[in-house]
Amino acid sequence: MEIKKLKFLEGAAEAEGLTVIIDVFRAYTTAAYLFANQAENIFIVSKIKTAKQLKKKLKNSVLIGERRGIKISEFDFNNSPYFISCHNFADRNIILSTSAGTKGIIAAQNAAEIITGSFVNITAVADYIKSKDPQLVSLVAMGNNGVTEAAEDNLYIDQLTRILENKKTFSKAEIKKRLRSPAGDRFFVEETQSEMPAEDFEYCLKINKFNFVIKAEKVDSDIYQLKRKEGD
Repeated sequence: MEIKKLKFLEGAAEAEGLTVIIDVFRAYTTAAYLFANQAENIFIVSKIKTAKQLKKKLKNSVLIGERRGIKISEFDFNNSPYFISCHNFADRNIILSTSAGTKGIIAAQNAAEIITGSFVNITAVADYIKSKDPQLVSLVAMGNNGVTEAAEDNLYIDQLTRILENKKTFSKAEIKKRLRSPAGDRFFVEETQSEMPAEDFEYCLKINKFNFVIKAEKVDSDIYQLKRKEGD
């Protein structure tokens, strides 16, 4: 198995084979909590315009998303796993759009298959990849806004690679220590607790809280549907 390590939107565009689009803080952590809280369907889009158009077509729809960490105007929720965990989304159609993660999936046009990456289901992702045993795996760290380094996404690639290669990984405590600062500083700013609460840091690093994989399937040019696949 060849493991190709890529970064940002340009890396997503280069991804081939079984592709993992990684956004730890916070898109694909949020998606996991949405499924755990009974979301019926989750659609991801890269453009705000697409999100609003899709909302008109879907019944019981909820708009969730951010740009640079701030909730998009007219959207219902920010991209916060903590805030999402406080609500039940049974029978709701979720439309999610973020600065990096959702744009990464839309950009990965050459991928044979796309799954999402976050620490809350990293072992499930590794087990899924091992079960597929593909010739090529592309790991894409989406970074901050899809253009700059994010320590949390880079660390995820390191840890996932270690699991795939049957090497020792860091403890939960070590992962939290490495990501608390500067990567996690954004969650501890008093002025932005309504947008990026301190609880998000903890919720994003609940290692292996979930035993399911999130797959992305194309619906239209700017719309993919996320689907939950249970682990063995």
